[in-house]
Formats: sequence, structure tokens, C-alpha cells
Amino acid sequence: MAQILDSAKRAQWIKHTAKVVAVAASSGAALVSIVTALVSYGVIGQAESHQSIGNIGAAWVGLRPAIDTATAFDDTVHFAATVTDRNGSILVGARPTWTTGDPSVATILQDGSVIARGPGRTMVSVVVGKLVAHSTVVVRQRVANVDVGRASGDSLIVLAEGAELQLRARAMDARGYPIAGLEPTWHIDDSSVAGLDSSGLLTARSAGRTMIGAKIEGVADRTSVSVVTPASAIALVAGINQRALAGKTLPQALVVRATNRHNAPAASKRVTFRLAEGQGSVAPASAVTDADGRARATWTLGADPGRQTLFATVENVDSALAILAEADPVASNTRVTRLVERLSGQAGEELSDSVAVRITDTTGRALPDVPVRWTPIDGGSVEVASARTDSLGVASARWTLARKTGTQRLRAQVGVGPGLGIPPVMLNAIALAGAPASIVASAGDNQRAPAGAELRKGLVFRVLDANGSGVAEAALTLSPSGGILSDTALTTDSLGVARTRWTMGHSAGDYSLAVHVEGVKQLLKVVAHATPATAANLAFDDVPGDKRSRESVKDKRLYALVTDVYGNPVPDAKVNFSVKSGTVTPARGISDAKGRAALTWKLGSKAGEQTLKGVVRGTDVAGEYLTQVGPREPLAKPASLRSASK
Repeated sequence: MAQILDSAKRAQWIKHTAKVVAVAASSGAALVSIVTALVSYGVIGQAESHQSIGNIGAAWVGLRPAIDTATAFDDTVHFAATVTDRNGSILVGARPTWTTGDPSVATILQDGSVIARGPGRTMVSVVVGKLVAHSTVVVRQRVANVDVGRASGDSLIVLAEGAELQLRARAMDARGYPIAGLEPTWHIDDSSVAGLDSSGLLTARSAGRTMIGAKIEGVADRTSVSVVTPASAIALVAGINQRALAGKTLPQALVVRATNRHNAPAASKRVTFRLAEGQGSVAPASAVTDADGRARATWTLGADPGRQTLFATVENVDSALAILAEADPVASNTRVTRLVERLSGQAGEELSDSVAVRITDTTGRALPDVPVRWTPIDGGSVEVASARTDSLGVASARWTLARKTGTQRLRAQVGVGPGLGIPPVMLNAIALAGAPASIVASAGDNQRAPAGAELRKGLVFRVLDANGSGVAEAALTLSPSGGILSDTALTTDSLGVARTRWTMGHSAGDYSLAVHVEGVKQLLKVVAHATPATAANLAFDDVPGDKRSRESVKDKRLYALVTDVYGNPVPDAKVNFSVKSGTVTPARGISDAKGRAALTWKLGSKAGEQTLKGVVRGTDVAGEYLTQVGPREPLAKPASLRSASK
């Protein structure tokens, strides 16, 4: 029991002793820490540097370096601040404040790291309590590399001949930031390919490849330039003005040719063919030009008739080539109807209403842009208002009638291609005449006929209106100066024509016929000439003025007078003279305009009656002249002139 108590007391003592030792150890450590802190912060002791609680104890601040330079944007320049106490010992725990004078030039972190932001010069300041120190940072970019390319930024330079391009040479610092305000020096290896001026303007001259370069502050860059010969134009060289039935393939392939600015073939250029909607198909849709700059395609027209368009474009050329083809209507799917059935108007004038036809397919759907050809059949003219049908399928024209009355026709032919099989549509119009304005002699004027005979040609008169069209049922009054008309009161027929016959009077000479139409002020005068009829009589007569006695004159001067049945002198009649006694000169004569033929009869020497005979050649007309030669028998009556005709 006692042993147990001793053991318990010893254990309790050990426990108290351990607590005392622990307390002593803890207090000693704390004391060491306090002493150490006092030495560190410069309260006790003489060390070169001390820890500072904030900025407590700071007596001087310095900044290094005094000036520094950054050669690229985003470069970092490190500045260091030194803070000391009054004894010159460095205070490690000070809390300085960093600033820069111009944040656009540089910004600063609170560890003294200055970051370059823009070109220029600015102050770097550090503040510790009331203490301030300053330094300077300069940001001046240095050319690290040069980038040559397009002003747009694309470095791939390909130019067409004759094109110009403004190049740029961009100087950059080590961090890739551009450096402004530096002018490059330009250079080109082959000036025959392209020209390059001092401002960097590149002018492509001829196809080829060369190198260009730019140098800035001793740093250079080079890049390649390719000058190509692009297509500058495209034209259709085969397959021009083709036509085919709607829905069918054109008979000839389309061939287009691309050329460059030298008018030489543009080879290896892509040509694209494009059709408007519903205008068929083309194969291929695109093609590459051959060595001669040509590309080919086959065009199948759309199902609707009319003009269809295919567009061909070639790379590098902005404009498109429009190729036209005509899709002819298919006869089995085409219907043509007249819009106006009955037409009429004055002859020679334009109809008040236009003529028109409408073209549809078999379902009644209007067919626009279909060509229609108008042809007047009976004269006149037509002015096409629309050579093709409009959106309603209607084609119209203005019809001017011919200058004649009656029915006139106008033909409308759908389509212009041969062999379409679409029958033409015929439109009729009645041409009406206006009021009588004039009268003309169409035939029979200025004729000649023997006296008492009918003119060989009948007289034809035409009464016209102001437009020259014949006026039907116009009344004519005829007044001849002589002769006989078959009808003196005439009425024109449907064409404005009236006819009559005219027989000459018995007297040879000029005749006239006055023709009057009611409503026309001016008379029409027709003339005719009556010539003598054939010879019917031959007589002899002394020459007037010959006062010599018949008994004493041995030579007789006579006229042979040839007349027709009406007593009109007959000129140019050939007369033969003969005598049994004496001589007659001439033996043959021709009657003059007065029907006379002069002759001289030298009487015979034998006394008694002597006879002169005359005969009109080619006829049975004859005459005699008797005269007495020598003394007469006593109580005999004087000789007398006797003439006879057989």
C-alpha cells in the first residue's frame, strides 16, 4: 500500500516538473524572437540592413538606373528603389509607390517593372512616405524587320498587265509592332516586268516574275511579283444568230473567244455559261479556253418560243457576253386568232383601229416575244407597232390602205423561220372612197381616126377622191365639140372608172371633149384628131391666078385635087397622069396637105378636044380634064370642064 502511494507521488511530481520546463522553454523562445525583431528593425544593434514596418524609419530613397531605353513596345525595363534609415542602413520592408509621368509612353508595376506602351520619353517616380525619387525611361522603337506587301495587307502580289498597285513597306520592332514615320528605299530586280517608283507604286508592264525589296534603317525585306496577262474581252465567234424550234438544241455549238489587251488569245481562262430561268440548258456550264482562247458549249433552248439569252463570262472581265437565239414556235402547240374581224376605212388612209393578232399555245396560255411579220397583199403599207407579241401574246400594226377601193388584205405570219408549218392569218378591210376631187383620162386621150370613123381605143375616165382613190357611182357629163359619143351621161363603177366610145365627125381636124363631174370644179378636156378618109374623088382645076386665055395657051397649069367621101382634101395621095395628045409633067404626083398635086399639060398640036386623065394609085378613083384646041365649030358652045370618077 505504501509502495503504491510513493509511486503516485512520484508521478505527480514528474508531471508538475514537465509543465515548469515547458513554460520556461516557451518564455525563452518568445524572448529570443523579440530580441531578434528589435535587431532586424534597427531598434538595437548596428546591422547594414534592417526590416522596416511599413515605411517607418525611412530617411532616404534612391532609384536606379537614372535613365533606361526600351526598343520595342511591350518591352519591360526594371527599375530598383533603395530605402535607407537615418543611419544609412537599408530598410527591407519599405512599401514604395511607383508612378510614370505619361501612361501612353509607359506604365509601371508596383515591383518597379516599366512596360513600354508608345514612343516618347517619360519620368518614372517612386514615393516612400514623404520621400520621392525620379528616373527617366525612353521608348524608341528599333527596326527589327521589314514586311513588304500590298497596302491592303495581302502579301501575295499578282498583277494583270497594265495594272497598278500601291505597295507598303512596314517596319516593325522586335515584338512585331509597326514603327511609324520611316520611309523605305525601294528596289526591283527586273524593271521590264514591272516598274516601281520611289513611293512604292508598282506598275505591271509585261508578263513575268521578278523580286522587289524595301530597306528601312539597314533592315530589308523582299517579295516576289507575278505579272500575268488576263483576259480583257470575250466575243462570240461561232453560233451567231441561230434559231431552232422551242425545246430543241441549236444546230451549231457556241464558240466564244477570250482575248487579252493585246488582242492575243487568252489561254487557260475559265469561261462560265449561264442561262436565265426557263431558257433551256447549256453543256458544259463552264470550260477552260484552249491555246487560241476558245471555249465551246452546246445550248438546248427552253420550251417557250421567242428570244432567249445565254450569258458567257470569263475570269477577270466584269462584263458578260449576251448571246441571243430565236426559239421558233412549234406549229402543233401554236394558236393564232384575229382580235378584229371587220375593218373598213377610206382608201389611201390609215385605219382608225390598229390590226392585231393574239398567239397562245394549245392550253390558251399567252406566248410573249414571238415574232410576227405583216405583209399587205393588195398594196398599201403597214407600220409595225410591235414586231413581237407582248406579255399578253398580242402583236399589233397600223395599216394604211392602198389608194384603191374594194377589199384589201393584210397577212400576219407567225415566226420568221422557214418551214415552221404555221399557216398565216389573213385580215380583210373594205377600202372606201371619199368625195370626188378630180377626174383623169386613164385611156383614149389624144387619138387620131379618119373622119366619120370611131376612135380605135375607147375613152376611159377615172374619178378620184382627195387621196387618189377611185370614187364609185360618180356621174359624168360629156360635151363633145363634134362627132358622136356612145353615151354622154356616164356613172363610174366600183373602181371609179367610166368608159365610152367616140366617133369622129365628117370634117377633118381637131375635136375636143369636155368632161364634168359634179363636185369637181375643173373640167377634164380630152382631144382627138380626125384625119381625111380614104381617097374617093379626083378632080382637076386651073391654077388660080392664071389669066391667060385658054385658046392661046399651049401649056396648061393645073391642080389635081384628091378628096374623101366627105369632101376633105386627102394629102399624100399618089396620082398618075396620062394624055393621048401632048405631054404632062410630072406624070406622077403626090397631093400636098390641101389634097392638091400640081402639074403642067403641054397640049398637042392637033385641033379638037384633048383629054387629061388621072388615077389615084392603089384605088379605083379616077378623073378627067377636057380642053379644046383650035377654033371651035360655028355655033358650037364653049368647051367646058368635065370630070368623071369611076
